[in-house]
Amino acid sequence: MRTSYSEGVDELGLGTKGMVLNRNIETWNINRRFFIQSTSSPQFLREAIKLSSKINDEIFKYWKIMEKEGSIIKFSDWMNALGTDIVVTTATGKRMSSTADLFNKLNTEGKKSEIKGTWENGLIFTESIYIYNESMMFMMLLPPFIRRNIPGIKSINKKFLDNRDWINNELEKMVFEKRKEIEKTPLNQPIEATILNLLITTNTERDLEKITVGKFDRPLTDDEISSILREVFTGGLDTTSNTLSFVTFYIAKNRDVYLKMRDEVLKVYGTLENPDITLESFDKLKYIEAVINESIRIFPTLSFMARAAIEDVEFDGYVIKADTTVYTNLKVLSNNPKYFKDPEIFNPDRFLNDKNSMEKYTFLPFGYGARMCPGRIWAMVQMKTFLVKFVSTFDIELVDKDSNIKYKYATANRPVNVDLYIKTRK
Repeated sequence: MRTSYSEGVDELGLGTKGMVLNRNIETWNINRRFFIQSTSSPQFLREAIKLSSKINDEIFKYWKIMEKEGSIIKFSDWMNALGTDIVVTTATGKRMSSTADLFNKLNTEGKKSEIKGTWENGLIFTESIYIYNESMMFMMLLPPFIRRNIPGIKSINKKFLDNRDWINNELEKMVFEKRKEIEKTPLNQPIEATILNLLITTNTERDLEKITVGKFDRPLTDDEISSILREVFTGGLDTTSNTLSFVTFYIAKNRDVYLKMRDEVLKVYGTLENPDITLESFDKLKYIEAVINESIRIFPTLSFMARAAIEDVEFDGYVIKADTTVYTNLKVLSNNPKYFKDPEIFNPDRFLNDKNSMEKYTFLPFGYGARMCPGRIWAMVQMKTFLVKFVSTFDIELVDKDSNIKYKYATANRPVNVDLYIKTRK
């Protein structure tokens, strides 16, 4: 399990539902396997590539306009907007307009984007998800008595619980409305392979992927779907977009790496002019995957990983009692010179030349074991799709070439100084 019992985790609705902090092994296993099979199915991943490519093309149009105006690209802001649009659209089919809204906000004098979102509460929802992520550590670490009785802290506790209720209501409404929509859709009429549609149609006559989980043969309830969907957002909105910001900082610092990525795109796709990205091509992008891994190694998006002992265990001379939560500092682990030569140097080649010699459990980009990140395949598809198109289209330069990465910590590490000049590739 991820953590030992926490009253605050249960108050957030995570202790016995969903995946990440669910202590109920039976429901955790069902939810996890449904989610993994949904987000790793070829039909879903191909749809995800198509939607991601479309949204990437939109953001590139905005950047080309801003390039002509000499504007600085505050990359992390754009990645958060891009991640929101991709995750929400791919998961639910509802169109967000976060990138268009950001462009309109920044491009005060020029032509405005006319793209509009189709989800009335979409922006409020994504802001609420960020608040929800911030609430996790607060609820896990502060004792209930302090949260409920100390002035100042008490009001924060109420804010987080009110936010939880609003998110739950919005998710329940979304699932209910989509289920009714699918019920009214003729069986011979295809529907989009979104995560929401895949979960709703599981074990029904219009099951899109024939997902099976052991002897579990009934449709998922609205509450089960809402719990899984909540973790799509809490786990997907922050992590992938922040990882792309870290990647971009390091490849902007290392021009040779950037050019090697471009060479790989040319080798795999035969062109840099709008390469035809397919699911089958991703296994060939070895260097781009190494760049992603090296960025995560130097600066993991998540600072720590938690595991709870289910029984007493002796480790390195210490006895860890059952129900004790053990935290692993991922940044310290993956920057330890005992395991990685010259750990401070950005060197993607170590994942090409030395990968097999890496000591087990020293590099954990998505965790490990049964509790490793269930959305890792989808996340890698999003990142590779963006990077293929990005290095094919632009040359980049950090505004402050001598800067070191700066970040702020919520539940995930978020870079704050990835400011770029971009130039369309000639």
